[in-house]
Amino acid sequence: MILAAIAAVLAAIVVLVSVLFFYRDPDRRVLRVGGMLLAPSDGVVVSVRRYASSRAPILSKDGRSFSVEEFTDTTLLGSDGTIISIAISPLDVHTVRSPADSKVVHLSRIRGGLKWMKYPDFEYANERVSMVLETPHGSVGLVIVAAPITSSVKTLVKEQDSVAAGGRVARIRLGSLASVVIPDACRLRPAVYCGDRVLAGVSILARPVDEHSSKPLGECWLEKRSKPSERLFLLPLLAYATLVNLVSILGRLFAKLLK
Repeated sequence: MILAAIAAVLAAIVVLVSVLFFYRDPDRRVLRVGGMLLAPSDGVVVSVRRYASSRAPILSKDGRSFSVEEFTDTTLLGSDGTIISIAISPLDVHTVRSPADSKVVHLSRIRGGLKWMKYPDFEYANERVSMVLETPHGSVGLVIVAAPITSSVKTLVKEQDSVAAGGRVARIRLGSLASVVIPDACRLRPAVYCGDRVLAGVSILARPVDEHSSKPLGECWLEKRSKPSERLFLLPLLAYATLVNLVSILGRLFAKLLK
């Protein structure tokens, strides 16, 4: 009995510490560099892709594509450009920040499923939040894709809000994907490559196009596999999410019984 009680207390402590770690939201000394786009989230760059005629390759090597208009739920981002995608692991800070001084001119929540990242169509089939930010460079898209296990995206801004570079715009639960859509009209080129680790509001994501440079765009795709530490970290979070959902269900049932 005593050993069972000790085990229960230790398990509760592990869950509590994991939840506190997961929901951490430290302040950042945002990089103030004019003419650049900053990373919107912590994580690893998993793709740099061109889109043309409003079609973009999916996040895999099977040759399929999706409509950028369907992905972003808007026609404000032009027909040609570049998409940079960042995978957010369960161990990363889950605050999403504005990549530049901007005004939110479009904000929509797109219904969908909750597939794992290993499925080729997850990024345009899953639930996601799409924003268009009017920046000094032009209109830039920010798409935050939800992941399984009670995942959700909580927006911290609304349409017509102004946000400073590095300002908080959303929170995402349990890791997934943040993609920045950069139309060619912005005259920006990626400053990152697949495998680069970035920090929101600190790492430079894109720089102005150098008209004298002949270096081609470094398109890339990286298969993202979860690490054992990430999968292990999900266990106490799953226990917490299950407990919260159970309490919510019991609360609703109790409220009905009292009527």
